[in-house]
Amino acid sequence: MKIALVGPPAVGKDVVANYIEKKYKLTHISSGNIVRDYVKNNNLGGLDRENLQIVANKLRNEKGGDIIVKIALEKVKDNLIISGLRAIDEVESFKKSGGKIIAITAPAEKRYLFGKKRGRIGDNVSIQDFIKLEEKEQVNADRNSQNVKKVLSMADIEIVNDGNLQNLFEKCDKVLNECLAYKK
Repeated sequence: MKIALVGPPAVGKDVVANYIEKKYKLTHISSGNIVRDYVKNNNLGGLDRENLQIVANKLRNEKGGDIIVKIALEKVKDNLIISGLRAIDEVESFKKSGGKIIAITAPAEKRYLFGKKRGRIGDNVSIQDFIKLEEKEQVNADRNSQNVKKVLSMADIEIVNDGNLQNLFEKCDKVLNECLAYKK
């Protein structure tokens, strides 16, 4: 089984991926960690969100729009869950490899609180600033850049993270059990 989780920032993609990894014995690879490792290994600056986006876009433009998926699939051929795909070619490539795309969505206010709790949003960033920053990733003319809106529309399944953690995991179990039943 191959699953990719897509969604806006701070929606719970990694929380869901870690849960699925443990319960369903898949290997979790974070697309963000692939980019962070690339930045560190090539001395390409800081690990702030803006630099990671610049490096990820450059990487896609230089090595192909699906390079992050190729790197993940080189590490793990099957029983993979990858979190955080953001570009159109990544999703298309993952689907061609036989993978399912699951969108995780939640209201902006809830994601803002998730992000603050995780420490990924600075203390001086307001909800309005969070939404403005996020809008930059929604649509882009370059298919190798962040196109969260289009990527979400390409998903096979959507899970709305609008309750507590137990509720989110129950929704994941339902979706995964349907995927496993369909596969048989």
